[in-house]
Amino acid sequence: MEYQALAPLYDRMMNHVEYDEWAFLIKKILKKYCSAAKPSVLELGGGTALLAQYLEKLNVSYFGSDLSFSMCQQAHKKSFPFFCCDCRHIAVKKKFDLIIFLYDGINYLQNLQDYSQLFNEVHYCLQDNGLFLFDITTEANSLKHFYDFFDFEDFDDSYYVRHSYYDPECCIQFNDFTIFQRFKNSDLFQKFKELHIQKVFPVRSIEEQIPTSKFKIIGIWDDFSFRKCSAKSERIHFLIKKTG
Repeated sequence: MEYQALAPLYDRMMNHVEYDEWAFLIKKILKKYCSAAKPSVLELGGGTALLAQYLEKLNVSYFGSDLSFSMCQQAHKKSFPFFCCDCRHIAVKKKFDLIIFLYDGINYLQNLQDYSQLFNEVHYCLQDNGLFLFDITTEANSLKHFYDFFDFEDFDDSYYVRHSYYDPECCIQFNDFTIFQRFKNSDLFQKFKELHIQKVFPVRSIEEQIPTSKFKIIGIWDDFSFRKCSAKSERIHFLIKKTG
């Protein structure tokens, strides 16, 4: 199961990530496109609630979710409302002003039918005129940074080795983790393996899955800007609005 052995290490692994950039982007989007006094926000693929710690400063009503039970356990330790769910089957009755799915979590979807199902689920869970913000990692990013990349990090009680490699024929990004966790009060370690597989779809293919009868595309932007994306974009944000 992805993120089972990694969950206890995740916060330390992500120490380099500038979550404040996402928080600032969300702040600007809410200010421009949402009229709610205290917007309700649902995060899909919320991991261990790292982004939630920044969003709580924005005067929003936050709810988080993740597919991995182990990640949800870590998130609960931070006292955020968090539940386990598959983004293709969002088991919640509440309607939200904004749903977010960030840090390329959507790239774990392996086919375009999954995208179509996700958009239908999100539509059901949004308030009228509600917003869905998600991002993708691109082939440009994989070819530049993760075509055949190794990294290693050592903590007091554990360490991991990651081999990232990209298959351009299948447009699949692989992240192969080997994790070693120290047994309590021992010099012995337990070894775990996790293989993470992300599918890289062209922007146009994803755009075609967004039902025009249910959503309006507000923007498809390069990275954290509001500039139009290009073939050189390494991360792309989509913002769509519920209309139907």
